[in-house]
Amino acid sequence: MKLIEKKCPNCGASLSFNENDKSCACQYCKRTFEIERDTDNLDKFILVYDAMRKPFKMFFLIPAIFIFVVAIIIFAVIFGSFKKTKPDNLSIYEKFHDEFVDKENLLTDASEISNTDMDLIDSFAKAEMSQVAEGVIDGNHSFSIDGDINREKLYVLYTEKHNYVILILKATYKDFFHQEDRKIVYFPVIYENIEKNVVSSLGNAKAEAPQYFLTDDQSTFVYGYASYDEAYENSVARYAEGYKVTER
Repeated sequence: MKLIEKKCPNCGASLSFNENDKSCACQYCKRTFEIERDTDNLDKFILVYDAMRKPFKMFFLIPAIFIFVVAIIIFAVIFGSFKKTKPDNLSIYEKFHDEFVDKENLLTDASEISNTDMDLIDSFAKAEMSQVAEGVIDGNHSFSIDGDINREKLYVLYTEKHNYVILILKATYKDFFHQEDRKIVYFPVIYENIEKNVVSSLGNAKAEAPQYFLTDDQSTFVYGYASYDEAYENSVARYAEGYKVTER
């Protein structure tokens, strides 16, 4: 086996290695080098400092990893949300800070809501439903809300220094691929500690609903209830004990 003599590219000290070696180390500066044959002259050997390769490798590796991660995220966003991987029950609740509520000025009766405020409450509640329900799709179905979301009824539950304003909304879902397939869904939206000037205190939306399957094969669902009675029992009736209940 032929012994090759070279000088260390780093410190200039003598360096020897066998012609079949893949790497060698300088005994003086302790650096390790990869050994390569010159492609134009196979009898000529080139010493390459191994650390110099790492940034070069990472230069290509980092973008590749980034592209791979982005591709996974895009795939999850497009396809993951269309599968039955969501929780069995929806629970969205943004607690409104009590210190910002005038407990002496709480809404006590549904009749205290003006028509203007009623329109605003409707629009906020419908936006809540749209956020969790619009455009449900899988490989064989594409459901979306057909027409408007309508308020079936509004309830005010009041006790001293506390209230709930509960709207039960109704929407019809239509399958783009199967026009005859339509499902009606009822969705309760709950507001807590609403003042008489309700527009200024509508920041505390609460929505709780189970999965409601739109297809027999249970591949497509939204959050809500199949009937008005179910929505009522799981919202108004659930909180009504000890409260004065009025409706509109």
